[in-house]
Amino acid sequence: MANPVIAPRAYTPGVIWLTGLSGAGKSTLSSALAQALGADGYGPVTLLDGEEVRRRLPHRYGHSLEDRAQVARHVIDLAEAELTAGNIVIVASISHQLWMRQTARTRLGRFLEVYLDCPAQTCAARDVKGHYARAYRGEEACFIGVTHDYECSEKPDLTLSTGTQSIASCQAELRARARDFLNNP
Repeated sequence: MANPVIAPRAYTPGVIWLTGLSGAGKSTLSSALAQALGADGYGPVTLLDGEEVRRRLPHRYGHSLEDRAQVARHVIDLAEAELTAGNIVIVASISHQLWMRQTARTRLGRFLEVYLDCPAQTCAARDVKGHYARAYRGEEACFIGVTHDYECSEKPDLTLSTGTQSIASCQAELRARARDFLNNP
């Protein structure tokens, strides 16, 4: 049997911004959401993963507070360009300072902030690259959740407890909320 053709949906493009500590599940959930929305007939969908954007930029930014701020500005600029082109934009970015997310919300207009709530200890246990271990040993000058705090928004549009909820549960909740966001301008 042939695969059914999914008819494009009528929707209003917007930005779905996943934020939280390193290891909270941003990349996993954002890529799953991009695939799910495509399968549901939404699109085009652009996924901007903060670390991927950092690697593609012509200037090599580190992880200092100043460099993180510059990368955040670039991510906002890219999201704005994609949104202006009529695309759904999914951003996966630590964006640990409140001003970063507030600036994005103000500039981008249609904005859904999704906070992935996961304790640093749980994120550290998931860290296969050893970033948290280096930060705890004092080998990282700027590591959010260890050397610098993550500034929580007072009321994100959606909070997923990725430290306690299953991945499947988080994916389902995010997909439902994203569809509602896109369908209701």
